[in-house]
Amino acid sequence: MKFLVLTILSTFLTIKVFASTLVSHKAYYKLLLEKTESNSLLEGGEGNSTFYFQKGCEGWTLKENFLLSYSLSNNKTSNTYSIFKTFEDFSSKNFSFEHHDKSDVNGIINYQGYLKKKGNNLSGKLIESDITDLNYQDKILLPTEHLIKLLKYAKNNKKILYSNVFFGSSKDSLIKKVSAVIGNKKKIKSDFRKKVKDRYVWPINLAFFNYNSKKSSPETQIKIDIDQGGVVYNYEVDYGDYKMYANLVKLDSLTEKKC
Repeated sequence: MKFLVLTILSTFLTIKVFASTLVSHKAYYKLLLEKTESNSLLEGGEGNSTFYFQKGCEGWTLKENFLLSYSLSNNKTSNTYSIFKTFEDFSSKNFSFEHHDKSDVNGIINYQGYLKKKGNNLSGKLIESDITDLNYQDKILLPTEHLIKLLKYAKNNKKILYSNVFFGSSKDSLIKKVSAVIGNKKKIKSDFRKKVKDRYVWPINLAFFNYNSKKSSPETQIKIDIDQGGVVYNYEVDYGDYKMYANLVKLDSLTEKKC
């Protein structure tokens, strides 16, 4: 029993150590859309996004804004504005999410929800025009919990991580199966070195599958360069018929709240 208690305590302290290395920051990205399939309706596009990540007294707050303008093959444009917010407590037992999306193509999407996790049981609500119960019995990580584990793997020179992750960013696919392949650490080629803890990043390839799907090919693939503090310097999203490239253009350090 003593050994079991010490093991649990050691694991808890390890999680706290890695969680403390995440830095509160606000990152600004320039987005570029590029057509990859000849029969795609998309010709290209551009936009901007901001990523806000801050440590509070009880957990981590995330807010991500997207503004995208798509150039279509019929000489028309389509605009999308999206806001996604989450809160995750330090124990990764409580999680809330909120998504607002306004698109010329898909109209308006608004929903929110929350989850409580106890062991492998996740339960909560999805709130839109109706309220839907959420219940899952599986080993499922929350987003910051997954990030901490991913960075821990990278620091320990582990190369592959498979996870089920509840993101909440897509109403029809709240959970994703995530396959991560972690590359070797490399030097940052950036002007933001003074605002980060390290001069190195890990290149990581992420493949996202629908939680209930048995397909062998991912629905989305993302390549990122990320440092030990959780700052992403650039990323590339492969949607199949087009890709989105994001480059960090500005980085602000955020003061953590005194509790």
